[in-house]
Amino acid sequence: MKVVALISGGKDSCYNMMQCVAAGHRIVALANLHPAHTDELDSYMYQTVGHQAIELYAEAMNLPLYRCTIQGSSLDTSRNYSETEGDEVEDLYQLLKLVKEKEDVEAVSVGAILSDYQRVRVENVCLRLGLQPLAYLWRRDQESLLSEMISSGLHAILIKVAAFGLDPEKHLGKPLADVEPHLKQLSAKYGVHICGEGGEYETFTLDCPLFKKKIVIDAAETVIHSADAFAPVGYLRFTAMHSENKRVDGVAGALPHGSCPCQSAIDKMTEEVEYADQAEDNQQEFTSNRDLSCQWGHELLPSCSTRSSKGFQWLCGIDGLQSQDPRVQGQTSAAFAQLQSELDSRGWNLKNIILVHLYVRNIEDFVALNAVYSKYFDINPPARVCVQAPLPVGQLLQMDCLLHDWTEPPEEGCFHQKEALHVQTLSHWAPANIGPYSQALRVDKVVFCAGQIALVPCTMNLVTAGSSTQARLSLSHVKKVLGAVISSLTLAHVVQAHCYTTRHQDIPAIRAIWESMLRATEEEDFLFESAIKPVPLLVAVVPALPKGAAVEFHVTAVQDDPTKRTSCQTATKVACGSVECYTLLSSDCHSASVSLSLTVPDDDLKVADVKCVAEGFGTTFKKAMMEVDAKLMPQCARVFYKCSNSVACQIVTGLEESLRTSLAESCPSMALVPVLGLPDSQIIHLSCWLSL
Repeated sequence: MKVVALISGGKDSCYNMMQCVAAGHRIVALANLHPAHTDELDSYMYQTVGHQAIELYAEAMNLPLYRCTIQGSSLDTSRNYSETEGDEVEDLYQLLKLVKEKEDVEAVSVGAILSDYQRVRVENVCLRLGLQPLAYLWRRDQESLLSEMISSGLHAILIKVAAFGLDPEKHLGKPLADVEPHLKQLSAKYGVHICGEGGEYETFTLDCPLFKKKIVIDAAETVIHSADAFAPVGYLRFTAMHSENKRVDGVAGALPHGSCPCQSAIDKMTEEVEYADQAEDNQQEFTSNRDLSCQWGHELLPSCSTRSSKGFQWLCGIDGLQSQDPRVQGQTSAAFAQLQSELDSRGWNLKNIILVHLYVRNIEDFVALNAVYSKYFDINPPARVCVQAPLPVGQLLQMDCLLHDWTEPPEEGCFHQKEALHVQTLSHWAPANIGPYSQALRVDKVVFCAGQIALVPCTMNLVTAGSSTQARLSLSHVKKVLGAVISSLTLAHVVQAHCYTTRHQDIPAIRAIWESMLRATEEEDFLFESAIKPVPLLVAVVPALPKGAAVEFHVTAVQDDPTKRTSCQTATKVACGSVECYTLLSSDCHSASVSLSLTVPDDDLKVADVKCVAEGFGTTFKKAMMEVDAKLMPQCARVFYKCSNSVACQIVTGLEESLRTSLAESCPSMALVPVLGLPDSQIIHLSCWLSL
């Protein structure tokens, strides 16, 4: 893509340009915002110290430089920015609008590492202008990133210091490479951000492999902004500078071959699972071209759970079958009309939706469906899971929604939190949004993740590897998303885990990778293996996944103490099989999951056994609820059933009525999901999340 680079003169904006070039993009212009009549502006968005030397960047890179004066101030400082007249963000909009008109750019290089404040505002501007933000430093490990910058040939000096342990008289003007050991010491002792993300210091880049000329500072003076005895603040004011030719043109060597962090991580994963992936090559695959439709239709009205005291409620069974238009666009519009009617009747609205499970009959309808779906959500849309399922003939989609709004004010001294992680920037961190959904929604201590497939973050292409590597990469994305929402969250905090795969023979490998990554999490956090109560992974085989993926993971996690959770596992004999039940209760007793599976060896289940098995299933579920915590409210019983098994289809048909009869108001909302297969000899698997 043709890229304009936002530059401040600092190391981050410069190194991100190098990353853009390494990723195959072309820098065609530079852009900078600067203060009017001062050395430095108190801005939440922009580094302005050192702006006197920015003009030399145009000479150094032989590129056009577009500059504008910062006219606005920080008016809208909320988490989610909206267009605000007089805000400094609107200065960025006008600058990039000009560059797009003049240079026909498609993307913007941004040096953000950790600031959600900056990322959200740049994304807002880019969305309005139809530009793609590129932030390849986003959420990188700061210590390794700093070392990488220095070793790449980027030469920067400190031009501002504002932290304990950094002295203006001692450290200003020093090369970054020289102060790196000291920065590591300050980080270890005092938690200083080693890349300066806390405002500890700022830099100016004098040379890098992209420069055709280097920048030379001939004269500068030190300005002491604050003579604090413990953390004095000072900066350099450049008074004389020039550019001069370099001996070697280093553009071609912007980054060493193979230095892409995404590819390095994938290469390591591939080595670990190489043998497993080699065994997959000749295996039979399910394809969406076969008639994999469920032959049993379920004429069920939408079902709704009882609202929990924490404000959660599931609404399931939205299908759009009432549409007169047989195309997916018509059914999607009809589904939203049905959804709106259900919401209105219960006092909800679309903004209360925090998670959507979307099943489509043909994954090739994904783009057309998204075009309609996206019209109903604005900024920070719900998290979403989307897979192809063998829905009944004529039914093109099924939609289930989790709703939330608080029922009472927070306790004294506490506050409510509802936040969306909606990253649209290409980076090396985790996949950006490829559709109208957020990566995760947080409600207080509970995090609901969107489905994750094995996309390479910096390209958004599916990784070229087998199912084992895809499973490991998908889980790596899940882990990063959890950590971005709540820094202490890991896979050990998961209370409910689902995995969709397109091949039955991959189930053992997927389970093994799930267990190995859980063990790795325990080792990283110094947790005893026996102390963790691992959540069982439900694996369902479906015809197809987005982008042709072989694996998709979806989890719900809780910020609690995983070592103090309570779990229970039981098995009950039923006609020609058994019902296995696993319950998991979070340590704060606010969330739980119940997992029930019906196992029938050799599919040896008779029609005469249907009623007996359904009742046994319902009885086991009710008992599990009581054993977990009677105060918790079951929200959604997601019932995956083997669509080729006629008896399984009959069981699930009457399951909701059976549960409604036995549980009354405590009955969860029912989501019936036909699948091609389940692990071992399972023909039905029910997964339910419960909330206080």
